[in-house]
Amino acid sequence: MSELQADLRQAFEGAGYDVDEVTTNREQVRVVLLAEGESANDLEAITYDVVDEDDVLTMNVTAEQVDGQGMSTVVSFRHRD
Repeated sequence: MSELQADLRQAFEGAGYDVDEVTTNREQVRVVLLAEGESANDLEAITYDVVDEDDVLTMNVTAEQVDGQGMSTVVSFRHRD
C-alpha cells in the first residue's frame, strides 16, 4: 500500500467511515466506503485534507454495488503526481 493510500484510509477512518479498500491504478485512486448516501461535500473535504486540491483531477463520488455486497459509496479521482 502506498503512502497516499494509507493516508487516505487513515483520514476516512478517522472521520468515522468504514473503509473497504483504497486502490490505485495508474493515477486513478478509489476509496470504497461501506456506507451509502454519504455527503459528497464531506467526502471531498476529507480527500482535500490529504491531497492538495491542485493535484486532484475529476473527483467523483458515486454509489456502487460492489461484488454483490450491497451499496457502497466510492470516492474516485485522478491524482497528478
